[in-house]
Amino acid sequence: MGPNSDPEKATTIGEAAHIRGAKPGSTRFDANMSDPTRAEITNGIWLCRNCHVQIDRDGAQYPADLLFAWRKQHEDHVSNELGSRGDQIRHQIAMNNYNFLDGYPPIVQRLVIDQPVGWEWRLAAELLRHLNKPEFKRLKSLQAGQYFVPLPSIRIDEFPGWVTERVHVMSNLVGPLAKLLDRLSESWGEPGEPGDVEEMHDTCVLIHDMLGKIIDHEEVLRFSNLPEEGEEIRNLLADAIGRNVEGLAKLPEKLDEMVAMIDTDHGGTVEDPLIVNWTFPFDLPKDFNAKFDEALFQYQRLTSR
Repeated sequence: MGPNSDPEKATTIGEAAHIRGAKPGSTRFDANMSDPTRAEITNGIWLCRNCHVQIDRDGAQYPADLLFAWRKQHEDHVSNELGSRGDQIRHQIAMNNYNFLDGYPPIVQRLVIDQPVGWEWRLAAELLRHLNKPEFKRLKSLQAGQYFVPLPSIRIDEFPGWVTERVHVMSNLVGPLAKLLDRLSESWGEPGEPGDVEEMHDTCVLIHDMLGKIIDHEEVLRFSNLPEEGEEIRNLLADAIGRNVEGLAKLPEKLDEMVAMIDTDHGGTVEDPLIVNWTFPFDLPKDFNAKFDEALFQYQRLTSR
């Protein structure tokens, strides 16, 4: 804003710009976002018209994360330089309450600060994407046979104990994950009540940890040096539960779909809200138990000669 020759007026060249593009083909457009989400304040930044044109002509130079960081930096500057002492204290307290989100993509803090409608689901989706991306890349590389981890050799007399341990680990990896998904749902709060940010964050971190333990288990199955007689058992155990966690990668998309229903005629009301159910299947391959028993019998037959 600047002065105008008319003392009663000011010249304004400020414009509201989209951080992620408003329509297909626009710079930084994200097809996973809904139209209401693109239009909300969380996806906006106030710029002069020159900078608005510049960021929209070079998305590679001005990615969304940079624009979110600009906005946060400017809001901090405005609070510190132009706000009253009370404004500064309130701003600092708000930031301190969420210091555990430092190091996350800027959109994470932005959602917590702005809290637009449906922010709880969007926050969980962004946390899960960010935390789990490296693990899903590791799982994909593991399944493609694109790396190796040297592990100790298992002697033939140690093999039965090794199998027992692996089966024990498998049986104990599934239960906590189911409980964590329930805990995540509870962290969003009742309809009309804000969610618990710290609880959402802690639950997403634990889901990430469980995902990592499942992939660690799959590495042990693939890379342990086993006696030749145990190969069929290894082949049955490998990926028996690892194949299931690929479905967990779909959870952020499901949350995005829930956000997209906001401000649409989805049939829910305040008095009778729409309940969305999503089942995350976690099961063993077909006839796994019978095949495992047969492979174990064959192992015992081979080693008893």
